[in-house]
Amino acid sequence: MANYGIPYQGSKDKLVHQITSIFPSADHFYDLFGGGFSVTHYMILHHRSKYKHFYFNEIEKGNGDLIKEAIAGKYNYNVFKPKWIDRETFVRDKDTCPYTRILWSFGNGQRTYMFGKEIEGDKKSLHNAVVFGEFDDNSMKLLCIKKWPEHLSIRGRRLLCRNIMTKKLGGQLQHLERLERLERLQHLERLERLQQIEQLQQLEQLERLQRLEQIENLGALEITSLSYEQVKIKPNSIIYCDPPYKNTTGYLKEFDHDRFWQWVKKQSQPVFVSEYDAPKDIKTLMALRNKKTKEKNVSVEKLFGNEAAVEVLFSNHTLKKLKGEK
Repeated sequence: MANYGIPYQGSKDKLVHQITSIFPSADHFYDLFGGGFSVTHYMILHHRSKYKHFYFNEIEKGNGDLIKEAIAGKYNYNVFKPKWIDRETFVRDKDTCPYTRILWSFGNGQRTYMFGKEIEGDKKSLHNAVVFGEFDDNSMKLLCIKKWPEHLSIRGRRLLCRNIMTKKLGGQLQHLERLERLERLQHLERLERLQQIEQLQQLEQLERLQRLEQIENLGALEITSLSYEQVKIKPNSIIYCDPPYKNTTGYLKEFDHDRFWQWVKKQSQPVFVSEYDAPKDIKTLMALRNKKTKEKNVSVEKLFGNEAAVEVLFSNHTLKKLKGEK
């Protein structure tokens, strides 16, 4: 489960420590393509002393609304019991309900329903058993129990469900050895997808955002839903951009990459950009590597900077050398 922000396709949760490690101090921090809030969330938790104000911007208004609701505690397990959302409800509501569109979509990609038709029935049975304690014939067959132990929380039920399904998966291995390889893998994949109640894990992520309410200077956080060009940048700022990557699947709306890079070059404040590639006159600052990714020949994300970013980083580095710091 991710540590920062909401569940979101393209989240920088696993890279945020590397990305933000070179950001210099300033009065204002802007996250202009905020997406799932992971970078802003991390900055507020770990770098509050470096900035006076934080600005989260995401052109999809629903993201900001969902984040505000989560911070306010709407998705706390004590008050929110998530009803099962089926495929038809997802298609009907995804354009108007950010909770449905993001948390109930496959890979949080906001386009297609979370589950394949072949496992949707099993998922519904397990969901209703965990959330509402409602066991049907299917959930009793899958879990081999008829009710939960007394006084077990929803989180406890989810973890017990996961443990039961994990053991069941292990018990199936000997039988599966007699099947053809492809068929065996399909069976394993199906059982593995039953180990966890994904949407409940994601709700724990939303619930975690409520802890931000306890931060004294959270009033310094501003959430907007504008185009990056519409955000008014104040003096003494640091700007971070994580735009839709060029030549990738992208997000819900088309994006003009050339126009964006022209905007980056014109900014007088330091701009840091996550991407795979950038124009030749934009400086590469670092390669971003996810330590959990073991695949070879994968594209490496990089952090790029405009002239102002390079200047401020060089100035900080020179100043540290003069002081004898590392």
